[in-house]
Amino acid sequence: MAVHDSDNENERRVLSEFFEELRDTASALQVLLGNMRSKSVGLDEGLATLKREASNMRSQAQALGLPLIKLVTHRLEEYVGELKTVGQPGLDEIQVFIDRIEKLADGEQVGETEIPTVVRALPAKRTADVDFGNLEQKDVEVLLVVPEKAMSRIVERELAACGYRTSVVRNPFEALEVVVHTRPDMVVASMELGVLSGVDLGSALAAMPATQGIPFAVLTSYNWGHPKLVGLPPRAALIRKGAQFGDDLAESLARFNIT
Repeated sequence: MAVHDSDNENERRVLSEFFEELRDTASALQVLLGNMRSKSVGLDEGLATLKREASNMRSQAQALGLPLIKLVTHRLEEYVGELKTVGQPGLDEIQVFIDRIEKLADGEQVGETEIPTVVRALPAKRTADVDFGNLEQKDVEVLLVVPEKAMSRIVERELAACGYRTSVVRNPFEALEVVVHTRPDMVVASMELGVLSGVDLGSALAAMPATQGIPFAVLTSYNWGHPKLVGLPPRAALIRKGAQFGDDLAESLARFNIT
């Protein structure tokens, strides 16, 4: 019993220290944003700090098993990671992330069913090479489970050009957690995901009542009928790499009525 109590006390202490550090970081980033607006801190320097701190916060939240903080800091990391420079509109959107992190650090309670709403209220990242000037942003979110950065960028560009929000994770285990917590409108996964495959991930999502209704597509070089695709849930779509990619992606989005 004494050992159990000691473990609980250590866990509470670690969490308390994390939230104290998170409050300090959020406060420092609020000051940083103000300094970037007033030009007392260079935009490039400030952006580099934001990228570093977003990565640090996400890593710590992941290690401590804090899903909402991990999701918010992941989205911030994705948002600033796409930026080569930042202007006033970008600073205003980064402000939304920092405000939310500050609330969570201060103990804001968010129910499990509210997490998707909180995450979707965050600004969508500005995917590189897409002109967002007159683009209609849609309340449609696609989660990409794609280890290859070059491939994920290709898919992201296509989806962003249609006005869809995207987020990327690199491994299937993290993807399961993200899908359960955020309920994206569609999941697109590479066939090769390391220990598991895209077929494995699709089968796992189709087997869970909480996620079985979420549209799923595998990104692959295989055609229907290939032995590697045995076990893929019948409802899943296939998006083939190469010349068929654009048509397959459009067909998958239409099939699942993602508009």
